[in-house]
Amino acid sequence: MDYSGNKTSAGQERILAETESIIRSHLSKDGLTLDLTAVYLKEYGAKDIARMEFLRPLTSLAFGTNLCGPKGVRYIAQSDVLVNLTSLNLFYNRIGNEGVKYIAVSDNLLSLQNLVITDNEITDEGALLLAKFLPLFTNLVRLDLRLNRISEEGKESLREAQKVSNVKHLLLDKVEGFQVKS
Repeated sequence: MDYSGNKTSAGQERILAETESIIRSHLSKDGLTLDLTAVYLKEYGAKDIARMEFLRPLTSLAFGTNLCGPKGVRYIAQSDVLVNLTSLNLFYNRIGNEGVKYIAVSDNLLSLQNLVITDNEITDEGALLLAKFLPLFTNLVRLDLRLNRISEEGKESLREAQKVSNVKHLLLDKVEGFQVKS
């Protein structure tokens, strides 16, 4: 059936084309790095990114400050296209504990070496869940969870999980990563 006359379908195609145009303008020449920081694509932009085949070679996605929420993270975490990501930056997206769950149980993000989920309203619930699955992320070397709502209990569970994982840099407090030694 041809849906081209349908306003909803035509509108969705237009929005997808706009998203693709934005993505292509922010994509590195080699097609490996995509920096969409503060483009405010929200959950529908995440959905579009997750299914764009030309992004299959992508290794680095900076998607901070897009306010995609947990649904947007679900699209990224469950994407069959974004399986080559080694770096994922999702700072300030309001993903909460639900978004952490999608990341933690994702089989498609196991190539990650760097994961940034700072300032995302994550609490001990999300920290405990992430700690449980952390050893499965065998390539993960750097995990940044600063500026969340994680108490000492959640931080301690992550530190314990770090001991049985390959994570070398676990950032949990505001000042970590910003210290300069003279």
